[in-house]
Amino acid sequence: MRFKKRYRYRPRRKRRMPPSRRSILMLTFILFFAAVGFSFYLINVKIEPIIIDIAKRKADEFATRAINSAVNYVEDYGFEDMVTITYDNEGNFVTYNWNPAVIGEVNRVATDRVEEFFTYVNRGEQLEFEHNLHEPDDYEGGAEGRAQVDPTLIEIPLGQITGNSVLANLGPKIPINMEVVGAVRTNIVDKKEEFGINGAWVSLYINVEADVQIIVPFTSEVRTVHTELYLDGGAIMGKVPDFYGGDGNVPNIAIPKDDLQKD
Repeated sequence: MRFKKRYRYRPRRKRRMPPSRRSILMLTFILFFAAVGFSFYLINVKIEPIIIDIAKRKADEFATRAINSAVNYVEDYGFEDMVTITYDNEGNFVTYNWNPAVIGEVNRVATDRVEEFFTYVNRGEQLEFEHNLHEPDDYEGGAEGRAQVDPTLIEIPLGQITGNSVLANLGPKIPINMEVVGAVRTNIVDKKEEFGINGAWVSLYINVEADVQIIVPFTSEVRTVHTELYLDGGAIMGKVPDFYGGDGNVPNIAIPKDDLQKD
Protein backbone atom coordinates (compact mmCIF):
# COMPACT_ATOMS: atom_id res chain seq x y z
CA MET A 1 0.00 0.00 0.00
CA ARG A 2 1.44 3.27 -1.04
CA PHE A 3 1.12 6.47 0.97
CA LYS A 4 0.97 9.79 -0.72
CA LYS A 5 3.25 12.44 0.58
CA ARG A 6 1.58 15.39 2.07
CA TYR A 7 2.94 18.77 1.16
CA ARG A 8 2.60 21.65 3.55
CA TYR A 9 2.28 25.16 2.23
CA ARG A 10 5.22 27.20 3.31
CA PRO A 11 5.06 30.91 2.51
CA ARG A 12 8.14 32.31 0.96
CA ARG A 13 10.16 34.69 3.05
CA LYS A 14 10.37 38.17 1.68
CA ARG A 15 13.78 39.52 1.18
CA ARG A 16 14.59 42.53 3.31
CA MET A 17 15.28 45.44 1.09
CA PRO A 18 18.21 47.66 2.09
CA PRO A 19 17.18 51.16 3.22
CA SER A 20 16.98 53.62 0.44
CA ARG A 21 19.54 56.33 -0.01
CA ARG A 22 16.95 58.93 0.85
CA SER A 23 16.25 57.29 4.21
CA ILE A 24 19.95 57.07 4.99
CA LEU A 25 20.45 60.74 4.19
CA MET A 26 17.43 61.71 6.27
CA LEU A 27 18.66 59.70 9.27
CA THR A 28 22.16 61.12 8.87
CA PHE A 29 20.85 64.69 8.86
CA ILE A 30 18.73 64.03 11.94
CA LEU A 31 21.65 62.55 13.87
CA PHE A 32 23.96 65.33 12.71
CA PHE A 33 21.66 68.14 13.80
CA ALA A 34 20.93 66.36 17.08
CA ALA A 35 24.67 66.05 17.77
CA VAL A 36 25.28 69.69 16.84
CA GLY A 37 22.39 70.86 19.01
CA PHE A 38 23.62 68.83 21.97
CA SER A 39 27.14 70.18 21.46
CA PHE A 40 25.90 73.77 21.48
CA TYR A 41 23.83 73.07 24.59
CA LEU A 42 26.82 71.50 26.36
CA ILE A 43 29.10 74.36 25.38
CA ASN A 44 26.50 76.89 26.51
CA VAL A 45 26.07 75.24 29.91
CA LYS A 46 29.79 74.82 30.54
CA ILE A 47 31.07 78.06 29.04
CA GLU A 48 28.41 80.46 30.35
CA PRO A 49 29.70 80.56 33.98
CA ILE A 50 33.22 81.20 32.69
CA ILE A 51 32.03 84.03 30.44
CA ILE A 52 30.06 85.62 33.29
CA ASP A 53 33.10 85.51 35.56
CA ILE A 54 35.30 87.04 32.87
CA ALA A 55 32.67 89.71 32.17
CA LYS A 56 32.66 90.72 35.84
CA ARG A 57 36.43 91.02 35.92
CA LYS A 58 36.52 92.93 32.64
CA ALA A 59 33.82 95.32 33.86
CA ASP A 60 35.82 96.10 36.99
CA GLU A 61 38.98 96.53 34.91
CA PHE A 62 37.37 98.86 32.37
CA ALA A 63 35.68 100.95 35.07
CA THR A 64 38.90 101.34 37.04
CA ARG A 65 40.96 102.23 34.00
CA ALA A 66 38.31 104.67 32.79
CA ILE A 67 38.36 106.44 36.16
CA ASN A 68 42.15 106.60 36.12
CA SER A 69 42.01 108.01 32.61
CA ALA A 70 39.64 110.77 33.74
CA VAL A 71 41.65 111.67 36.83
CA ASN A 72 44.80 111.82 34.74
CA TYR A 73 43.35 114.88 32.97
CA VAL A 74 41.82 116.74 35.92
CA GLU A 75 45.07 116.71 37.90
CA ASP A 76 46.08 119.87 36.01
CA TYR A 77 43.61 121.91 38.09
CA GLY A 78 44.93 123.15 41.41
CA PHE A 79 43.43 124.33 44.66
CA GLU A 80 43.66 128.00 43.67
CA ASP A 81 41.76 127.28 40.45
CA MET A 82 38.81 125.52 42.07
CA VAL A 83 38.39 127.63 45.21
CA THR A 84 37.73 131.37 45.50
CA ILE A 85 38.78 132.87 48.85
CA THR A 86 37.27 136.16 50.09
CA TYR A 87 39.20 138.53 52.39
CA ASP A 88 38.14 141.66 54.24
CA ASN A 89 39.73 145.10 53.94
CA GLU A 90 42.42 144.17 56.45
CA GLY A 91 43.39 141.04 54.53
CA ASN A 92 41.78 138.62 56.94
CA PHE A 93 40.01 135.50 55.71
CA VAL A 94 36.23 135.78 55.51
CA THR A 95 34.95 132.79 53.52
CA TYR A 96 35.68 130.55 50.55
CA ASN A 97 33.45 129.28 47.75
CA TRP A 98 33.70 127.00 44.77
CA ASN A 99 34.64 128.45 41.43
CA PRO A 100 31.61 127.22 39.46
CA ALA A 101 33.25 127.66 36.06
CA VAL A 102 36.28 125.56 36.98
CA ILE A 103 34.26 122.92 38.85
CA GLY A 104 31.95 122.53 35.86
CA GLU A 105 34.92 122.22 33.55
CA VAL A 106 36.55 119.58 35.77
CA ASN A 107 33.38 117.49 35.84
CA ARG A 108 32.91 117.88 32.10
CA VAL A 109 36.50 116.90 31.29
CA ALA A 110 36.30 113.85 33.56
CA THR A 111 33.00 112.72 32.04
CA ASP A 112 34.15 113.28 28.46
CA ARG A 113 37.36 111.37 29.07
CA VAL A 114 35.53 108.35 30.48
CA GLU A 115 33.12 108.32 27.53
CA GLU A 116 36.07 108.60 25.15
CA PHE A 117 37.71 105.70 26.95
CA PHE A 118 34.65 103.49 26.41
CA THR A 119 34.63 104.50 22.75
CA TYR A 120 38.21 103.29 22.50
CA VAL A 121 37.25 99.98 24.04
CA ASN A 122 34.25 99.31 21.80
CA ARG A 123 36.26 100.15 18.69
CA GLY A 124 38.85 97.59 19.66
CA GLU A 125 41.69 100.06 20.02
CA GLN A 126 44.45 99.73 22.52
CA LEU A 127 43.84 101.47 25.81
CA GLU A 128 46.24 104.37 25.57
CA PHE A 129 45.37 107.46 27.60
CA GLU A 130 47.41 109.98 25.67
CA HIS A 131 46.05 109.22 22.19
CA ASN A 132 43.10 110.93 20.55
CA LEU A 133 40.33 109.09 18.77
CA HIS A 134 41.23 107.85 15.31
CA GLU A 135 40.26 105.15 12.86
CA PRO A 136 40.64 101.60 14.22
CA ASP A 137 43.56 99.53 13.08
CA ASP A 138 43.24 96.61 10.70
CA TYR A 139 43.76 93.29 12.44
CA GLU A 140 45.75 90.54 10.82
CA GLY A 141 45.50 86.87 11.52
CA GLY A 142 41.74 86.77 12.15
CA ALA A 143 40.37 86.45 15.65
CA GLU A 144 43.67 85.24 17.08
CA GLY A 145 45.52 88.34 15.91
CA ARG A 146 42.71 90.62 16.98
CA ALA A 147 42.58 89.16 20.50
CA GLN A 148 46.15 90.31 21.10
CA VAL A 149 45.20 93.99 20.72
CA ASP A 150 41.41 94.16 21.15
CA PRO A 151 40.43 94.27 24.84
CA THR A 152 36.80 93.38 24.04
CA LEU A 153 37.64 90.03 22.45
CA ILE A 154 38.34 87.03 24.64
CA GLU A 155 39.18 83.48 23.61
CA ILE A 156 38.12 80.46 25.66
CA PRO A 157 39.66 77.04 24.90
CA LEU A 158 37.09 74.36 24.15
CA GLY A 159 38.73 72.16 26.78
CA GLN A 160 37.07 74.31 29.44
CA ILE A 161 33.83 72.34 28.99
CA THR A 162 35.51 69.22 30.42
CA GLY A 163 35.97 70.82 33.81
CA ASN A 164 39.40 69.20 34.00
CA SER A 165 42.32 71.49 34.81
CA VAL A 166 44.65 69.34 32.70
CA LEU A 167 42.48 69.60 29.59
CA ALA A 168 41.29 73.17 30.21
CA ASN A 169 43.77 74.77 27.79
CA LEU A 170 43.39 72.20 25.01
CA GLY A 171 41.26 72.34 21.91
CA PRO A 172 40.32 75.17 19.56
CA LYS A 173 39.62 78.57 21.06
CA ILE A 174 36.12 80.04 20.97
CA PRO A 175 36.19 83.81 20.32
CA ILE A 176 33.72 85.82 22.40
CA ASN A 177 33.17 89.48 21.54
CA MET A 178 32.02 91.84 24.29
CA GLU A 179 30.19 95.14 24.02
CA VAL A 180 30.88 97.75 26.68
CA VAL A 181 28.29 100.32 27.77
CA GLY A 182 29.36 102.82 30.40
CA ALA A 183 28.04 105.78 32.36
CA VAL A 184 29.94 108.01 34.74
CA ARG A 185 29.08 110.48 37.49
CA THR A 186 31.61 112.91 38.97
CA ASN A 187 31.50 115.27 41.91
CA ILE A 188 34.03 117.49 43.67
CA VAL A 189 33.96 117.39 47.48
CA ASP A 190 36.04 119.03 50.20
CA LYS A 191 37.22 117.83 53.59
CA LYS A 192 38.42 120.22 56.30
CA GLU A 193 40.89 119.56 59.09
CA GLU A 194 42.11 121.82 61.88
CA PHE A 195 45.37 123.48 60.94
CA GLY A 196 47.27 125.67 63.35
CA ILE A 197 45.59 128.49 65.27
CA ASN A 198 42.26 129.47 63.73
CA GLY A 199 43.16 127.79 60.47
CA ALA A 200 41.96 124.87 58.39
CA TRP A 201 43.45 122.58 55.80
CA VAL A 202 41.00 122.03 52.96
CA SER A 203 41.50 118.91 50.83
CA LEU A 204 39.73 118.57 47.49
CA TYR A 205 38.65 115.17 46.22
CA ILE A 206 36.89 114.02 43.10
CA ASN A 207 34.30 111.30 43.50
CA VAL A 208 33.95 109.23 40.34
CA GLU A 209 31.29 106.54 40.06
CA ALA A 210 31.29 104.48 36.87
CA ASP A 211 28.62 101.99 35.78
CA VAL A 212 29.91 99.50 33.23
CA GLN A 213 27.72 96.96 31.46
CA ILE A 214 29.41 94.11 29.64
CA ILE A 215 27.19 92.51 26.99
CA VAL A 216 28.18 89.00 25.91
CA PRO A 217 26.28 86.45 23.77
CA PHE A 218 24.82 84.60 26.75
CA THR A 219 24.18 87.33 29.27
CA SER A 220 25.06 90.84 30.41
CA GLU A 221 26.73 92.02 33.59
CA VAL A 222 26.56 95.46 35.22
CA ARG A 223 29.24 96.54 37.66
CA THR A 224 29.60 99.81 39.58
CA VAL A 225 32.99 101.08 40.68
CA HIS A 226 33.32 104.06 43.02
CA THR A 227 36.59 105.84 43.66
CA GLU A 228 37.50 108.94 45.63
CA LEU A 229 40.80 110.46 44.57
CA TYR A 230 42.74 113.35 46.06
CA LEU A 231 43.20 116.35 43.77
CA ASP A 232 44.82 119.13 45.76
CA GLY A 233 44.66 120.97 49.05
CA GLY A 234 45.48 124.27 50.69
CA ALA A 235 45.59 126.05 54.01
CA ILE A 236 43.08 128.75 54.90
CA MET A 237 44.24 130.88 57.81
CA GLY A 238 41.96 133.13 59.81
CA LYS A 239 42.85 135.99 62.11
CA VAL A 240 44.85 134.86 65.12
CA PRO A 241 42.99 135.84 68.31
CA ASP A 242 44.64 137.78 71.13
CA PHE A 243 44.00 134.91 73.52
CA TYR A 244 44.10 131.21 72.64
CA GLY A 245 43.12 128.42 74.98
CA GLY A 246 44.23 125.60 72.73
CA ASP A 247 40.85 123.85 72.59
CA GLY A 248 38.85 126.65 71.05
CA ASN A 249 37.44 127.91 74.35
CA VAL A 250 37.94 131.40 75.77
CA PRO A 251 40.76 131.19 78.33
CA ASN A 252 40.29 132.31 81.94
CA ILE A 253 42.18 135.56 82.57
CA ALA A 254 43.68 135.79 86.06
CA ILE A 255 43.98 139.21 87.73
CA PRO A 256 47.19 139.62 89.73
CA LYS A 257 46.64 139.58 93.51
CA ASP A 258 48.79 142.65 94.08
CA ASP A 259 46.53 144.76 91.90
CA LEU A 260 43.50 143.71 93.92
CA GLN A 261 45.18 144.68 97.20
CA LYS A 262 46.06 148.11 95.83
CA ASP A 263 42.42 148.70 94.99
